[in-house]
Amino acid sequence: MSAAPTPPPPTPSLPPTPSLSPEAAAEWDAFLRLFWHPVTRVVDVGETGVTGARVLGTDLAVARLPAGDTAATGDAATTTEAGDRWVAYADRCPHRSARLSVGTAEPDGLRCAYHGWRFGPDGACNEIPSMPGSAISSSACTTSFRVAEAHGLVWVLLDDRLDPPIPPCPALDAPDSPDTRVLVPTPYTWPVGAPRRVENFTDLAHFAFIHDGSIGRRDVPVPPLPEIVRSKGQMAFRYDPPEFAADPTAMFGVSAYTVTMPLTVNIEFFMADGKRRTLWMAACPVELGVTTSFWAMGRNDELDPSFDDAHIEFQEQILTEDEPVVCNQVPPEMVLTPGAEVSVKTDRVSIAYRRWLGELLAHISHGGDGAGDGAGVDVDVDGLRATLAVEGSAFSAVSSSSVASGSAAAPSTLAPG
Repeated sequence: MSAAPTPPPPTPSLPPTPSLSPEAAAEWDAFLRLFWHPVTRVVDVGETGVTGARVLGTDLAVARLPAGDTAATGDAATTTEAGDRWVAYADRCPHRSARLSVGTAEPDGLRCAYHGWRFGPDGACNEIPSMPGSAISSSACTTSFRVAEAHGLVWVLLDDRLDPPIPPCPALDAPDSPDTRVLVPTPYTWPVGAPRRVENFTDLAHFAFIHDGSIGRRDVPVPPLPEIVRSKGQMAFRYDPPEFAADPTAMFGVSAYTVTMPLTVNIEFFMADGKRRTLWMAACPVELGVTTSFWAMGRNDELDPSFDDAHIEFQEQILTEDEPVVCNQVPPEMVLTPGAEVSVKTDRVSIAYRRWLGELLAHISHGGDGAGDGAGVDVDVDGLRATLAVEGSAFSAVSSSSVASGSAAAPSTLAPG
């Protein structure tokens, strides 16, 4: 009797496409609402002093109330050096639901374009033109949010219980200097989640493939495995690129990366000739799967403004190379479920970033009473603060100063701080 035939080996199959569950989406939403997000450049706010914006699915009317004699008050507003005040409201008038973002900014508040109702910095209506002298109901109000101006951008905080600082932008935070040229180019919006955008910005292994010939080499596909250090809510590491004759306008050289959790990245480049350049990006989550990237570029070479276009054009080339790939990740949101995606050791930066995000999200729980968050999501604010403050190496016991070691061109400012 002949032996039974040996069955063929099982055919490898692709794991199911990861997806973000409703519970996970609610937790991501509650988590990201606790941080400041940029919503517009100051220079993009038009003559009306009002613009529309969207953060985490929340439509906003952002207004710059001009300085003047005013009795309006509100803790959410912030005053500029010129005496103007920024305010941010839910973008709907409670009267007939017109968008407040098509209204007009006045010293005492934002006036709705439909019937002229005016809303003070606290969101309460303080004038109804068709009802002069009448008492105004407390229900005639819109939701106001904390707002601030920094780095030439307007930032909004949807949930202020964590009360974090606005992420730093070293190039724009430094005192004005004739030795530095800083640009804040036009923001861009991609159909990808903000954590994935940050992950792409810090991914060392993709240079050889997506950016072959611009800032990467296909024949040198193995990136270094950097030491990654946590300090004061930031994740820092250095990158030594392969030998490469990059374009003179390229951001290319020994690099110091600093990720301010959860969605801001600063890269300082130490060029071979001793010059320095910087690239900064803050990813604003328009929706969980849509991101507007606000960015800035700094350099202490080629200071004449006539060089600006060439520097911007090269960086836009890099974005053009990234966009068709980054915007075709499925799903567009980052899914942290174990096994949802396959990682390898050269994904070290991504693994460290995801690990810290996972530790932070562990303090956001679904299924509680909500404590005002909606969707039954509880937030352990003290736990979040403690996890953000954890310091040390993500992979081995190294001091923060060691991030800067190994290159005479890389001073101690490479270390997080």
